[in-house]
Amino acid sequence: MSDRIAQRHPTWNLQQILTCLIYLLIIKVIVGVVVNYRDYLPPNLESEFLQGREPYFFGSYRWAFYVHIASGPVSLILGMLLISERFRIWSPRRHRILGRLQTINVLLLVVPSGQWMAIWSDAGPAGISGFSALAVATGVCCVQGWRMAVRRRFAAHRRWMWRCSLLLCSAVTLRMIGGIVEIAGLNPAWTYPVAAWISWLVPLGVLEWSLMRTLPIRKSA
Repeated sequence: MSDRIAQRHPTWNLQQILTCLIYLLIIKVIVGVVVNYRDYLPPNLESEFLQGREPYFFGSYRWAFYVHIASGPVSLILGMLLISERFRIWSPRRHRILGRLQTINVLLLVVPSGQWMAIWSDAGPAGISGFSALAVATGVCCVQGWRMAVRRRFAAHRRWMWRCSLLLCSAVTLRMIGGIVEIAGLNPAWTYPVAAWISWLVPLGVLEWSLMRTLPIRKSA
């Protein structure tokens, strides 16, 4: 009798719980970005993110900024759907269509706008290089994921798109680090440049370690 109940009500494992928590964090960030649109349209240069950007905001930075805050949340939503095995199995056709949209969105909107914004980062040379490297890495992973799909090397395709989705989620990690810094009362002058690197290098390192443990070494990525 207890076995039947267990089958009807499967127990969630740790991985499923962590996945749900990560999804909730991503959704929270997306909602936060959308809510802050009220400070961006029209631009409130006294708002937290735009403060101090008045000297260059109304140049080319403005267009990169608006493209980024529009395409970024879309990339996070599509990423959550596309890395879901259940969604892929349920509707392979929708998975392919959304995958093409994600590739276009990331390569033509998210990466170029992120790269341009990185140039104007107020985090100094370390921050500029960190955000620039993030944009390049995201673009490379997206291109590789697309190439593997075209070649029908779907296992490699999934691995590259996991990397791409994780890099896109650096926005989530960066906000988590910012919250920790604020609570701890640390100096943003040196923590922000460091966060520009660790917000994506640390999660990427964890993912690569996980892949090395679970995938045969002879299979190329």
